[in-house]
Amino acid sequence: MSRMSCFGVLLRASIVLYLFLKCSEAQCTPCTNFKGVVTHIDSTAQVDSNCSLSTGNASVPSNLTTVNVLNKNQNFNCCCTTMPEVIMNLTASEITTSSVFLSWTEPFGNRSFFRVEWTDGKTNGSQNTPETSFNVTALTPGVQYLFTVTAVAGDNTTVGQSKTVSKYTKPAVIRNLTVTEITTSSVSLSWTEPFGNRSFFRVEWTDGITNGSQNTPETSFNVTALTPGVQYLFTVTAVAGDNTTVGQSKTVSKYTKPAVVRNLYVSEITTSSVSLNWTQPEGNSFFYRVKWIGANISQNVPKTFTTITGLTAGMQYIFTVSAVAGDNTTVGEESQIITLTKPAQPVDIVATRRGTSQLNVTWTLHNGTVEYYSVNIFNAALNYTSSNTTQTREASFTGLQPGRVYEVTVTAVAGDFRNQSAQVQLATNPNPPGPLTITERTTSSLVVQWTTPGLMIGAQGISYNISYQLNGTGLGERNLSSSTTSLSSNLTSLSSGTCYTITVKTMGPQNLESTSVYASECTLPKPVVNLTATPLSNSSCKLQWTDPVEVKNYYTYRVQYIKATGPVPKTVSTNFTQVNDLEPGTGYNFTVTTVAATGSEGSPERTFCNTKPNVVSNLTFEGLNTTTIRLSWLKPNDHKPTYSYLVTISKNGSVVEISTMVEMYTFTNLTPGNCYNCSVVTVVQDVKSDSTETIICTKPAVVKNLIAIGTTTNMSVTWYRPMGQVDNYTVTIYKNNVMEDNRTITNNYLSVVFQNLKPGKVYVVKVATNSGPLTEALNVTNATYPNPPGGIMVVDQTTGSINISWARPLDMDLGQYSFSVFHLDRQNLTEHNWTLLKNLQSGTLYNISVVTVGPFDYQSTVVTTANSTRPQSVIRLIEAGITTTNVTLVWFQPESKPGYTFRVEITNQSVTTNTTMKTITGVQSGSNYTTNITITGLQSGSNYTFTVTTLTGDGTMATPVTVSYFTRPFAVSGLVASTVNTTTVNLTWTKPPQYQSGYTYRIQTEGCMSAPTNRTTETGEGDLISELTPGTRCTFSVSVKALNSIEGESVSTSQYTKPESVNMFIYNNGSNSTIVVRWEAPRGNVEHYIVYLNKVLFSDLLNSSIRSTSFLNLSAGRSYTAVVTTISGPFNASSEPGTTATYPNQPGPILILEKTTSSISVEWGEAPLMTNTTFSYLVTYLSTQLNNKTVTLTNTRHTLPSLSSGTPYNISVATVGVLGLQSEKVWSSLVTTRPESVQSLSVVTAEENITLTWNKPVDHKPSYHYYVIWINSGLIISNTTTLMEDLIINQLVPGSLYNFTVTTETADGTKGAPVSNSICTNASPVFNLKCDSPNDPKVILSWTKPKGLNQGFQITAYETNQPPQDQAHYNTSGDCTPACGHTVSDLKHNTDYTLTVTTLGCGSSSTIQKLTCKTGVNAVIGVAVGVTIGVFAILFIITIALVIHWRRQTKKDTSDIQIHSMR
Repeated sequence: MSRMSCFGVLLRASIVLYLFLKCSEAQCTPCTNFKGVVTHIDSTAQVDSNCSLSTGNASVPSNLTTVNVLNKNQNFNCCCTTMPEVIMNLTASEITTSSVFLSWTEPFGNRSFFRVEWTDGKTNGSQNTPETSFNVTALTPGVQYLFTVTAVAGDNTTVGQSKTVSKYTKPAVIRNLTVTEITTSSVSLSWTEPFGNRSFFRVEWTDGITNGSQNTPETSFNVTALTPGVQYLFTVTAVAGDNTTVGQSKTVSKYTKPAVVRNLYVSEITTSSVSLNWTQPEGNSFFYRVKWIGANISQNVPKTFTTITGLTAGMQYIFTVSAVAGDNTTVGEESQIITLTKPAQPVDIVATRRGTSQLNVTWTLHNGTVEYYSVNIFNAALNYTSSNTTQTREASFTGLQPGRVYEVTVTAVAGDFRNQSAQVQLATNPNPPGPLTITERTTSSLVVQWTTPGLMIGAQGISYNISYQLNGTGLGERNLSSSTTSLSSNLTSLSSGTCYTITVKTMGPQNLESTSVYASECTLPKPVVNLTATPLSNSSCKLQWTDPVEVKNYYTYRVQYIKATGPVPKTVSTNFTQVNDLEPGTGYNFTVTTVAATGSEGSPERTFCNTKPNVVSNLTFEGLNTTTIRLSWLKPNDHKPTYSYLVTISKNGSVVEISTMVEMYTFTNLTPGNCYNCSVVTVVQDVKSDSTETIICTKPAVVKNLIAIGTTTNMSVTWYRPMGQVDNYTVTIYKNNVMEDNRTITNNYLSVVFQNLKPGKVYVVKVATNSGPLTEALNVTNATYPNPPGGIMVVDQTTGSINISWARPLDMDLGQYSFSVFHLDRQNLTEHNWTLLKNLQSGTLYNISVVTVGPFDYQSTVVTTANSTRPQSVIRLIEAGITTTNVTLVWFQPESKPGYTFRVEITNQSVTTNTTMKTITGVQSGSNYTTNITITGLQSGSNYTFTVTTLTGDGTMATPVTVSYFTRPFAVSGLVASTVNTTTVNLTWTKPPQYQSGYTYRIQTEGCMSAPTNRTTETGEGDLISELTPGTRCTFSVSVKALNSIEGESVSTSQYTKPESVNMFIYNNGSNSTIVVRWEAPRGNVEHYIVYLNKVLFSDLLNSSIRSTSFLNLSAGRSYTAVVTTISGPFNASSEPGTTATYPNQPGPILILEKTTSSISVEWGEAPLMTNTTFSYLVTYLSTQLNNKTVTLTNTRHTLPSLSSGTPYNISVATVGVLGLQSEKVWSSLVTTRPESVQSLSVVTAEENITLTWNKPVDHKPSYHYYVIWINSGLIISNTTTLMEDLIINQLVPGSLYNFTVTTETADGTKGAPVSNSICTNASPVFNLKCDSPNDPKVILSWTKPKGLNQGFQITAYETNQPPQDQAHYNTSGDCTPACGHTVSDLKHNTDYTLTVTTLGCGSSSTIQKLTCKTGVNAVIGVAVGVTIGVFAILFIITIALVIHWRRQTKKDTSDIQIHSMR
């Protein structure tokens, strides 16, 4: 054989030897039929069918018995190993998107490790593990996997039967969840597919109250039927193909659009404001946005009403209202309304001129425009109404009544709106009162009366002023006044006997007064004072008084009283007098009158005097009882119905007076046995007669509380001392009306004892009270007690009766007594000395008493005895508890009594134990009680017989009662519960002592399932409990049951399943200090929740009913991340974290620093408590013409540029914090830029007025008005407001310099830069221009000084018949000092001149005043002309006379012509 062949043989032999050695080393059954054939080219191994063969790392299937090994160096492993058992309770838990946690229970027998395999149908995986759990990772989300677990034997080849479970991984979270469309009732959602697989999506939504859910296969969904304006939380979750496994949710929170507000209406309109009201829209809303003027000015309001202020009177506005949701962004549809503001109210209504029948009224309108004014005047009392319509600010009314107040209103009318002024009262002047008369006089007053002024009957608010003047008394003069509303006045505090001049005038409304009327009258003297009248006797009275105040030495007094015959007067000069001859007991009225002079008497003073009445007679008395005496008497001989009597009783200085109208009086409550002094007087009008007196005495009183108390041979008598006086007592005792004894004792003793009396007899005791000769007695009846009977003896005794007897009492007469027998609460009366007690309770001890009964049912002392009846046997003997070594018996004892005992005997089937005795004490008499005893030291599982016998206190036995019972088996020990996952717990325990074949175990599970469950296992010391509720405390009870079904004590333990985690949501509710964390309850139970905020535990343990918690008082503008952890017992699970932020704090108030025509500079307060965080300020400003403008700043001051002039802006500032959250805005509403100034201010002057005109400013607004002031000599004369671009200013001073300023004003009073102009009014012309022409060639002019101011006068003079330009004289004169005038010299004589005077001023001169005046002639020429004219006049007269004479002669003689002609 070659060397190589030897080497091959040696190698094969080594392999076979190695196989045998390996089989001996393997931890399995060795191979029983192993043949290893080794050749130079291969090896063949033959094994039994129940063995496995491995070659190297390769296992040979167990069904092969032969294997060819090609490798010559191959190693063989032979191991005959049995297959492992199948694993138990394979469960899948803690499923995520990429992993599944598997757990199972060890199989019976042994194993080496477990092979875990998984597949999704496409991809396979496998892993070995020695543990009973394994976490499969790197899985695809939302995919169904088949998981297989197989036990592998120690040869790493032999495998048991596999256990399979199918589970889906959780789908991945969806991506990019967004809201695409929002309406009032729907929200459209869209999202991106999650990684991995899914079956469908579950869309859930909630508003915190109502929840909704819907499944969809699409990546979008429209949620409908939502409530408007409500914040909803939308959650989208991917669901796997098993329709159960869900992935992590994705959440978004959105508000639905609020619905449109309803019933928008205008509730109130003023000149500068409009109040809007509306009804809350359907659903919810956080606040409302109100816009006006082109929807560019707005304000936010929290309620369903608001008032917009700062509006212009009479303007038309468009208002819109929309609801805004809680996110301050989502806005509902707008509701619109159009209205006008009211015109401004007329003010400052005054009367400029007034009379008794006329009123002129003017008023002012500060701003706005009107179409016209309606002026109304009325007086309701006169039923008078009148109205005028005018476009000016003045109205006149005539035909009014004097002294009346008229209500005047001025209504500004613009469009459909009317604004009435406040009602103003204006009055006419009153007429004077009628003539004065004096209706009453006193010493210090005069009552003056007059009639109502003409046409003023019924006038309201009319009063009269009265003044008077003292004269003629040497006291000097004085003038006093007062007012009254009546037609008379009482002038007081006057001097008596003095004359006064009285003046009265009418005082109308508003302090208007008429002319005066006059009268002169005098006062009276004063009366006497302190007038008194004193009765002197039964026929006279004395009068006395004090002189009157201001008494005069000439005063006298008239004293007068009335008798039956009539009045009796008496005049005296002193202040006292005595009146005699009066009737007894009669009242008289006296008067005393002061007389100053005839017709001047004071008021009489009155007094009353009653003369004394006569005395009573025949005074007697009668004693009625110990405390009462009746007193009587006869009437006095002058008795009258008005008489009364004063009765007096006295003793030892104590006096009592009683008044009565009858001739009798009864005194009560007197002291018994006493004497008193009495008197009676007659009384009329408190005047007393002389007294009549007597002495009276009372009877003594009987004793009080008289008591007689007896024994068998004595009687003790006691009493209380009676009221009043007592000398001594007499006490007597009687038996059968025969006196037995008699005692007299002093009043110091109140008792007595009578001895040696007979038992059981009736006695009468009388006690008499002695006081002087008078005696009063009182009786009392009582009896002595009987003697007791002899001793009691028991004759017979049964279970239901007792027979007794006794001896009769000593020293007692037979037939005079009886006996009373007592037992329990019963009483038997008998005359015999024996009795039978029936119907008694068995086994009961009875106390029996016997007494002797005498008169008044008095009983003797008691004779007693005690005895008992026989007992009853126990009933209802049963066990009350059986253990392995003890049995507790319980039974019921009928008619149980104190002192009962019980004997208990215990026997076994084969062994008799010692008799056991137990005594039960403390059982209450008369009740049925249950008794128990515990027998210890018994054998478990054995049958025992128990016998109970009842014994009374004297040893009487009842019939025995017997029962039989078995003991219980022992319990298991070492019970342990281990939590596997959220739904599974593993139980293990140790067998009980004395374990017997056939025992079974009952396992009860409760607390973590819908109902307690029981399961029975026959073998093994453990079990895996599954399908439990997550997060719940489970109670497991294991008990042992013997063959006869008697169950041992159960052993319990508790353990929690693990809780599941929650889906958590976090939001801020629009708050700057609160974060709300909400979550959904996970599957199963949770004991508590804890919430971490920014990784800090911010809450205590929350109970399981809570689904949300609020974190208060957080810092504003901070980001917060929350995690909710579920806790059940020792286990917990945390949610995915959620993040939100608090809203930032509001900035401080906005201050307006400066306004120009194109900018507004603002400053606001720093947002408080915002340090250590990032924030900015968002400034928003909007006007009626422009859209919103915003700017973001980090400082607190900013100038808003490029604004329109005269335009109101709403400015708001909000703090912007993390996550872009904005605080509530701080508003400064309707901040108006300055308007531009007016343009081209011009002035047209006149004498007393000036007309201002100007052009509108640039960028003029319809709401503008103009504020005009005018200043003279540095003082503001007046101001006014106008809407027009022109103004006429009246009532100026002519020739004065004025400065006029016009300022543009917006509706809210913002002023532009003022524009000014200074100018003088025209000078006023002179008036009353006159001239005087002396003989000199000059003219003297004079005139009245013109109104206002001037700087002199310009005078011109020219010949009237010549052109003025060539020969005018110009002169200037200064002021009118001392008078207004000027002399124009160097004129021609006897020539007509036209003269003009013009007033010169600081501005335009006045109009020219003209006057024609002729100068005088020269003096010499005048004389010559005068003489010549005189001569010619004389000659002319002579000539005329001759002609007349000649004509007359011709008519007389026509023939004498020659002669006539010669003449």
